Amino acid sequence: MHHQNPHDMENAHIRTGIEPTFFGKVMAFFALAMLSSAAGAFITYTYFIQYFIQMPALMWAFFIVELAIIFTSRMWSQKIPLNRFMFATFAFITGITIAPLLAVVAASPGGAVMISKALMATGLMFSATALIGWTTKVDLSGMRGFLMIGLIGLIVVGIMGFFIPWSNKMEMVYSGIGVLIFSGFTMYDFQKIKKYPQDRYIEAALSLYLDIFNLFLFILRFMNARD
Repeated sequence: MHHQNPHDMENAHIRTGIEPTFFGKVMAFFALAMLSSAAGAFITYTYFIQYFIQMPALMWAFFIVELAIIFTSRMWSQKIPLNRFMFATFAFITGITIAPLLAVVAASPGGAVMISKALMATGLMFSATALIGWTTKVDLSGMRGFLMIGLIGLIVVGIMGFFIPWSNKMEMVYSGIGVLIFSGFTMYDFQKIKKYPQDRYIEAALSLYLDIFNLFLFILRFMNARD
């Protein structure tokens, strides 16, 4: 009878034990981001929305802070406890920046129903694409270049949209492409979780948070344009 080497058994235990804890950490921080974001949106919407309406420049100030946090994430993402603080702060600020959009939509007829439908659609879309990304045997790493080009295209067209007003049909096309691109990113990022170094759980959670946040934004814009 073949006896297994205790050392091999220990290694096997470590190998199988690490993955769920890494995934668990990613999901815990992802959940923290969602709560932090909801808190930011709720506090801004309830107490400070008039300041954003009176001073649109406030919005840009928060956007600049958001971008600064994302672009410096490599510097802080592995420094505990700074990474946890920066991550929660980023999610809180994103909640602040989405509150004026939610206020505008909620003020329109049937707006509150539209927001809840967009939240449900986002949850379903994110769960479905996450499941595909996690379970598929196809290597999705080849999608990265295509997704990045799509994302740059979205940003460029979005900036042009500030200066050239477009029709509802154009808004629906733009938002629809945004939904497809961030669904692709969700699949790609979920598969990538399996390949991250063990100490990069904040980076992995940040990627997933950006995916679901942008997915919600584009689904809401799509529904708003359609109605």
